[in-house]
Amino acid sequence: MDPSPSNFDPQKTYQSTIPKTQEDDEFWPLSGKPYFYVVLNKLHLATRFQMTFPRRLSEKLPVAMVSAKIVCRGKVWDLVYIGDQGTKKFENQTWEKFVIDNNLAVGDVCLFELMEGSVNGGIVKFKVQILRDNFPSELVEKAEGHNMNNPIDIE
Repeated sequence: MDPSPSNFDPQKTYQSTIPKTQEDDEFWPLSGKPYFYVVLNKLHLATRFQMTFPRRLSEKLPVAMVSAKIVCRGKVWDLVYIGDQGTKKFENQTWEKFVIDNNLAVGDVCLFELMEGSVNGGIVKFKVQILRDNFPSELVEKAEGHNMNNPIDIE
């Protein structure tokens, strides 16, 4: 319902009447495109803000520094993807903005689905789902104690 001038409250956030798309949804089924998930730890957050990509996905990504986008919950974040310095990753300061804007914490899970990207360059675009307090219990044991050198791999 659109607010009328008589009952408009500038302190409230009003929802648009534009129909929702799948990109606006908080959760959606995977489309069959390449994906990975990360159980966030201190390396992804706080002072380091490191987000690297698993080797099996990095083969599908550019070996260059290019623009990147994350689409999450109907919003878009512009990031810098670094693929030409050994480990493929998001540039720390631009990843930090996404972390802060979404109030991410240790133990949260980010599921990244690659929507655009190729080894030939261009842009890298991910749709991201954030899972809080609802990480599948059968995977919790596998997630604990794992890090960049000992990742979880779901097939």
